[in-house]
Amino acid sequence: MKKFLLTLLLSTNVYANTDIADNFTYVGFGYKATNYSSDAMTPYFGDKYNNSENKGLAGLYLDVNANIIGDIFVEGDANFQTRFSSEINTWSAGMGYVIKRSSTFSVPVSCGVVNHSANRDERHYAETSGYCKAGIKAQIARHWMTDLSYQYEAVEEHKNMVRLKNVFQLGSTFGLVAGLEYANRTQSEFSYNLGVQFSFV
Repeated sequence: MKKFLLTLLLSTNVYANTDIADNFTYVGFGYKATNYSSDAMTPYFGDKYNNSENKGLAGLYLDVNANIIGDIFVEGDANFQTRFSSEINTWSAGMGYVIKRSSTFSVPVSCGVVNHSANRDERHYAETSGYCKAGIKAQIARHWMTDLSYQYEAVEEHKNMVRLKNVFQLGSTFGLVAGLEYANRTQSEFSYNLGVQFSFV
């Protein structure tokens, strides 16, 4: 029985389509952790809290995309991170267009709205602004797709962010996600995330 299941699993991975660089319909979720260098958390709290040393926050993330029609897609993500009495939550939603697309390579651009919400010791601060993003998705190997993007957020202290997302596709639907993220407002922020992704072709 074990041999039969192993053979079935291997045959599924051999014949399944793992080229997902042109797929813009998926749901992903998992764990995300961010290290804020000293004073990097200050703008999230409206300058009412200063972290004098590096702080680490961690929690869950959700990443959702849907191809509407042709090369037009909608996107959204959210993450909820906390550390003792401090909490920073972010969500965004937008619409995009795929400038170039093939089975192994695509160039998407998008714009939308982003919201940051921070809580600490009963103090709350939130801000909403627009964002724009451009990226390149490429199939590096049969089961490996990488997504490199740059995002600009027009919050009061402007935020610049570079993301590198790797998806290790184990079939036409299921994949493992490992990502890195570097951002800067007043100071630098470094994040990593680990999760799963379900693609719908």
